Amino acid sequence: MAAVLKKKGIKPDLIISSTAVRALEYAKILAEELNYKKKNIVGEKELYMATDNEMLEILRRTDDSNDTVFMIGHNPGITDFANSLCNYYLDNLPTSGIFGVNFDSDKWKDTDFGKGKFASFDYPKKFIQ
Repeated sequence: MAAVLKKKGIKPDLIISSTAVRALEYAKILAEELNYKKKNIVGEKELYMATDNEMLEILRRTDDSNDTVFMIGHNPGITDFANSLCNYYLDNLPTSGIFGVNFDSDKWKDTDFGKGKFASFDYPKKFIQ
């Protein structure tokens, strides 16, 4: 999935990840492939089993100097969060899936449900022939 992001020219300014082992490992893989310093990954214990509202609060606390933010979490919360941000419906955001959302605001604190615009949805099985 890192190769997909790389091909699209998408690089994180910030990676926020659940502190669960598998989530952090995935964050480190993305970081390495996208030339993001692993030491700059922000571990958020609250992302483990977080609701969509809790994820929104974490995103709202993000420093506005970060334009592209990757959040790595767990289901069912991460799927609910993706659906709520831009009123797009996913049955499931699969493991290692990437759901992209764009916002018109320059301030993360102004982020809210329904204000995002769907940008992309990629997942490993999409690229397996």
